[in-house]
Amino acid sequence: MLLTTSGEYKQEEKQIACSGRYSFSILWKGNMERDDSDYLLYRLSSDLLDWDAQEKAVSPGTTTVLTVKDFEEKPYLNLNYILRKEENLHIDFQVQGFMVPRSASLDKFFLHLPVSQENSQQNSMIDYDTYIVKGSNQVMISEKDIYLGRAEKKFSWTWKRQQWLLKNNMLVFDSSSHEVKVKVTIIPHF
Repeated sequence: MLLTTSGEYKQEEKQIACSGRYSFSILWKGNMERDDSDYLLYRLSSDLLDWDAQEKAVSPGTTTVLTVKDFEEKPYLNLNYILRKEENLHIDFQVQGFMVPRSASLDKFFLHLPVSQENSQQNSMIDYDTYIVKGSNQVMISEKDIYLGRAEKKFSWTWKRQQWLLKNNMLVFDSSSHEVKVKVTIIPHF
C-alpha cells in the first residue's frame, strides 16, 4: 500500500498566527494469509519515503520559520486489519498524528492525519469521516480479484476541519486539511 498526503494547518489567536504545510509518502509492504474466513497480516516494512514540513509563526515584531528538521514527530502508518465484508476486503489503517503548531504558542491542537473508514472512530476524539469533503476513505478491494492475478486499486479523498474555540477567555481559530491518495496492490503467491 502506497499512501501519499499533502496538507496544511492554521491557528490564529489574538497576538499570534501560525500556519504550516506538510507532505509525506509511506510505503507499507507485507504478506496476507487466508485464515478460515479471515486474513492474517504480516508486516514486512512500513517506510516513510518522503517527509517535508514547514511552519511560520507571526506575532507583533517577530516572525519564526520552522523547517522539517524542527519536527521531532513524523507520520507513521499502522495497517491494522483486513476485514472481509461480503465479497470485499476492507483495509483498516491510520496514520499517527501529532500536536501542532510546533512554534511557541498559547495552545496546541491535534493534527489528524489520514484514517480509513474502518478505523475512523477508533482512538480519536472526533469522527474523521464527518470532515471528508470530497471522495471516500473506504479502502477496499474485491476478494475475487486477488485470486485472478495482480489486483490494484486507487482511492483519494480530501479532509477539512475548522473550529473556533474559547480558550483562556480568548477566541482561537484552528484549521487543518489534507488530500490523500492511496494505492493498494495485491500480488497473489500460490
